[in-house]
Amino acid sequence: MSKTVKSLVVIGLLTAALGPSFAFAGRDLNQDDVLELVRQGKIRPLTELMAQNPKRFRGHLLDVELEYDDGRLIYEIEILGDDGVVREFELDPVTGVVLKEEIED
Repeated sequence: MSKTVKSLVVIGLLTAALGPSFAFAGRDLNQDDVLELVRQGKIRPLTELMAQNPKRFRGHLLDVELEYDDGRLIYEIEILGDDGVVREFELDPVTGVVLKEEIED
């Protein structure tokens, strides 16, 4: 397992415990809520989705949110790329399809 993937696994496990901002229909999701959604098969772990395209998500993970947006859950992540550019991605939490990609100012 590469260093980046190991880091993402650790970040994926720790982010909920360390207090990321998760929002679901106007309420905060805690670690148990997120784990339950994964167990139920409603979403996949972020680390698994990011591992599908390691070149696109190379860099340092800055922020992770699981949001309820327009009637569905969305992973929103910010990554500081190896090129020094911060990019924001919105991912489908089931398929990992990138729904949106923006460069942050």
